[in-house]
Amino acid sequence: MKLSQIHYCRECRVSHSLSIKNLKNSYLEKPSNLRGAVRSPDLSILNDYAYKNVVKKAEHMVSLSRLATEVAKEWKPGRVLLVSFMGGHRLVKERIIRHAKRWMDYANIDFDFKDRKKPGHIRISFDKNDGSWSCVGTQALTVDSSEATMNFGWLSPTLDDVEYSRVVLHEFGHALGCIHEHERPDNGIPWDKKKVYEYYAATDGWNKEEVDSQVFDYYDRDQIRASKLDRKSIMMYPVPEELTKGRYSIGWNTDFSAEDKKFIRKVYPSR
Repeated sequence: MKLSQIHYCRECRVSHSLSIKNLKNSYLEKPSNLRGAVRSPDLSILNDYAYKNVVKKAEHMVSLSRLATEVAKEWKPGRVLLVSFMGGHRLVKERIIRHAKRWMDYANIDFDFKDRKKPGHIRISFDKNDGSWSCVGTQALTVDSSEATMNFGWLSPTLDDVEYSRVVLHEFGHALGCIHEHERPDNGIPWDKKKVYEYYAATDGWNKEEVDSQVFDYYDRDQIRASKLDRKSIMMYPVPEELTKGRYSIGWNTDFSAEDKKFIRKVYPSR
């Protein structure tokens, strides 16, 4: 694997105010998105905010801010998600649809790609200068309807189908609420941080804070549903040996792993 071949997906980060809004959207979409034991006072504060749009005291924002870091972003099982394109080549869109719908073989979810005048829940752009990325699950509901919630920066009509499979499955995994596998606290990746900082500064113009956010930061254990690291997951990006210590590497994953299928069935079970 050559470093020059690595195309990384940039995970969306939202502002503090939008994270509070996402807390409300995620809770209303699926109350079980709020995992773990929630103190009764915090739940009362959240219910006031979610159902009445009321924050009774300034200090209640502290509780909401804490809950915003803990909430998952999964859709309600059986949800019909409207998907719209913001431009794009006809052949590229057809291939995206074909691969994206493969998630529906394992998840009780419906991606509806019918042409419509109104923007969809998921809005796909094709900015070649913006890489490939997607909002994570219900995070898309916090984005203004005039803006994209997903972008494909390098897909073309002639690109090979393996790359379509890799990129489209990955980004629509994010759209279903899946996080990057390397953001687990138990990822065990022996990064050579100095080389990683240098690499992303040279290739993407990322500063130290951006590299920390996209590569090194990880979720708390109680925010993760999968029980163990899956090196073969479609949500695991390649880890080149040149950026690690001790000859450690992870190759390209271009299709669902067995654990991916099992996991998404658990998140979006059939009735």
